[in-house]
Amino acid sequence: MKKLYAAAAAVALAAIPTGAQAATIELALLIDGSGSISGANFLLQRNAYANVLNDATILPQNGTVAIGVWQFGTTVQQVFAMAEINAGNIGALIAAINGMTQLNTATNIAGAIDTATAAIFGNSIDSARQLIDVSTDGVNNVGNLATSRTNALNAGIDQINCIGIGVGANCAPVQGGTGSFSLQADSFDDFQAALRQKIGRETGAVPEPGTWALLILGFGAVGAAMRRQRLTVRFA
Repeated sequence: MKKLYAAAAAVALAAIPTGAQAATIELALLIDGSGSISGANFLLQRNAYANVLNDATILPQNGTVAIGVWQFGTTVQQVFAMAEINAGNIGALIAAINGMTQLNTATNIAGAIDTATAAIFGNSIDSARQLIDVSTDGVNNVGNLATSRTNALNAGIDQINCIGIGVGANCAPVQGGTGSFSLQADSFDDFQAALRQKIGRETGAVPEPGTWALLILGFGAVGAAMRRQRLTVRFA
């Protein structure tokens, strides 16, 4: 019975990504600073990013994940240049995010994707996966989002993921790439929980929904086997 349990547990646990990865993930975070967001809500968004990224269970501080941060309005402003995050520079990342001031202009998701794509492929980091992560409360109204998304995917970006905030957000034109996904936060009060789940999935800290299914099946099989063994012993 111990061998059966060990085998099932090994299958289930093998599906969970570990903190130590062979190559770096590059993750470009694109943060909405448009004028449709109130000052109070922008602070909620900014604080959510600082809190989630400062959590080592979500963002490993061992150099396996590279983070770059940009704020977009009509223009796109670099907040933090793409860098492999470790104990030596996590403080600088959090300080840069806490130092953001809202742009208060239009919503140029297209330009932000263009900027992130150029930054990812223009640096010296050799990564296995390249991801772009957009948060927005609205829709693109500057530039051609469809063209920017297509160009990013053709350049080699693996996923463009999106988190929409409130009823005015539409992630459908943003999301792209195999395995890409979108999440919805009802309001900025709910944003941090959604962001934690989203970045956790991107870094591997939070298992994908399919991984949870494997875990349930694996340990369910162990439970069924244990019940069968009890019945065998009882009626032997």
